Amino acid sequence: MATALRILCVHGVGQHPPGGAWQQTWEDAIHDACRQVDAERALDIQYCHYDDIFAQHTVSLGDTLEALARLLANGITAPFRRARGDDSRLRHTAGMVVKWVESATFRKQTRDRLAQRIEATKPHVVLGHSLGSLVCYDTFTHPDTRATASGRYFASLGSQIGNPFVRGEYQAGRLSALEKARFWYHLYNRFDSVFTARVSIAADNFRQVDTHFDIPGNADHAAEEYLRHPQAVSTFWFDVLNDETTRITRALREQKPVAARVATPRKRALLVGINEYPDPDQRLAGCVNDVFLMSAMLQEQGFDAGDIRVVLDDRATADGIRERVDWLLDGVRPGDQRILYYSGHGAQLATYGLGDRVDRMDETLVPYDFDWTEDTALTDDWLFERYVQLPYDVDFSIILDCCHSGGMSKGGPARMRGLNPPDDIRHRAMKWNAAREMWVPRELEVAERKQLAVDQSTMPLGDMSGRLGYALPVRTLRLGQARQLRKRLGHKGPYMPLLVYACQEGEFAYEYEHGAIQHGAFTYALVKNWRKMLRGGAGDRRRLKVSDLVKYTSQELRELEYDQTAALAGPEIRLSRWM
Repeated sequence: MATALRILCVHGVGQHPPGGAWQQTWEDAIHDACRQVDAERALDIQYCHYDDIFAQHTVSLGDTLEALARLLANGITAPFRRARGDDSRLRHTAGMVVKWVESATFRKQTRDRLAQRIEATKPHVVLGHSLGSLVCYDTFTHPDTRATASGRYFASLGSQIGNPFVRGEYQAGRLSALEKARFWYHLYNRFDSVFTARVSIAADNFRQVDTHFDIPGNADHAAEEYLRHPQAVSTFWFDVLNDETTRITRALREQKPVAARVATPRKRALLVGINEYPDPDQRLAGCVNDVFLMSAMLQEQGFDAGDIRVVLDDRATADGIRERVDWLLDGVRPGDQRILYYSGHGAQLATYGLGDRVDRMDETLVPYDFDWTEDTALTDDWLFERYVQLPYDVDFSIILDCCHSGGMSKGGPARMRGLNPPDDIRHRAMKWNAAREMWVPRELEVAERKQLAVDQSTMPLGDMSGRLGYALPVRTLRLGQARQLRKRLGHKGPYMPLLVYACQEGEFAYEYEHGAIQHGAFTYALVKNWRKMLRGGAGDRRRLKVSDLVKYTSQELRELEYDQTAALAGPEIRLSRWM
């Protein structure tokens, strides 16, 4: 007869008294889930209580306002704009999460409490809900207590561990794998508005499980709904009750040496081109040609045609592009190469923060169905979650043939690849200067803070607070502070892709007529010089630098009499290498 499955439950923020009704609710959900997998298995459910520790770190109105200000300063305010229930719970959670993140004493108290309970109960499984999941992660990664994770299953549910503010302030922008844990399951519900976020970690013992449910009010954050969700049952509970991860991870480990011997690193590319925007005045002519030119170039460089996906014109909607980006970055292994290429319009989007105040200006790509809302914009607020945890030795490049901001041509043969916002949208980022009797740009709070969070020698920010590929949502600390914390944590910070831009900020990306065929001037010059450099270097990429490619491309643009200079950003190690 199998031994009882020992489960330790770690609650989140709120009133969780020992023996309270919440425990029965959790137990009912756990029993319901386990019965669907193994109705005979006995369960021993225990709890880690720490309301008494919370009571020592009360959140006053002033604390809450300060926490909201911190969230506002980083642009992490979407939960308040989409909340449908009592937002006082959100505000209290915000205050408590910020206080826990910023207080080493608070973290040590909760870490020690959990370590003691694990030692006392010796659970097979640890369930961490909401702030309780942060306590678990902290315990399982801290040098003094990380051994408590050894051989145990961990499930984070309704978790803020991937929230940009938490990830930035607490972990300097990058989460670590739980090396000693048997397996970590991150149960994620996209409708949960209590500061939750996706998590992607390249580790054999990690998996995100999508447990989406949409219930009015605050129930989207309820632990019991996560625990009994069908996807949680078929993955997490099935694996735990059958000890399946032992077989799965062993098989993966056995495959790795074989794969390393017989396979070269995989290459994938996603190429997006949009000529036929719905508004005839916004249409371009060379973007589809650019995509085919880039596809040919990549195939010449060893990309298999089957590993290059193309999305054009009316198929390049916001959702269509997002779905294909997920394909592009799915299952990335160390040494893999990924390229995201975009040819179309670019724009800047003034974005609302807390209290419906515009607090930042985000760089955005312009999909076919773009309507100047966040839902149809392709900004780094969405993209960063897909790349920020990539292994450092993955080569992910983003090539953008578009403007950083608006730039619609009012006439003439040279079309510009940028959209100017409608006047009501443009008004968001403007203010009236009575002394000058002129409209001038507003000073945006997030932009000022982000200037201090990046090394502008390799990551030029300009006036924007949201640049594609910069992972700015998790760059919440001043650069010096972040470097110190990264050194202590043993990582290099958030992953940053190589970024190749068609033009500098303040310039425009133009189209070029090559005889009767139209292209983006940048893409045409880039591919021409790419091929020329490879021929000159006899194909030896070790002698070639992407910085030289961008330099020669810019020279070509000037020779073609375009007032346009290609730009480059990324980690220093990538700037001195080839594509």
